[in-house]
Amino acid sequence: MEPLSGMSIVGEFTSKFDADLAVAMLGDAGLEGVVLGDPAHSVAPHHVTDRMFRVVVREEVAEDARELLGHGVEPDKEVQALEAAYHHRRLADRPTWIRWAAWSVFWAIPGTFIVAGALILYSLTEGLFP
Repeated sequence: MEPLSGMSIVGEFTSKFDADLAVAMLGDAGLEGVVLGDPAHSVAPHHVTDRMFRVVVREEVAEDARELLGHGVEPDKEVQALEAAYHHRRLADRPTWIRWAAWSVFWAIPGTFIVAGALILYSLTEGLFP
């Protein structure tokens, strides 16, 4: 996501909360900042393509904002690794018992209705053709 012309990125954060805190810090110092992020994050996080939130300010106050924020606070590497492992692992890459458990849960709900429907259909047809 590219900032608008005349704007500079002064920080990148892995959570919207951290980015909002940075904008609040800038606001307390009298600098106006905005958070840029994927709009799907709050509605459908599984559709998000870019998980970073960027704090942008006008170019003329960018140096002051970077200094205030500590030159773009780096996100915790361990948290980034955990988030990447959680969000980007396919079901096929998980252990066998997890795949079996997922399919069991997936089929438990419709399977119950399928079996019940088959039993009802059998009892109806048995009554029609003695």
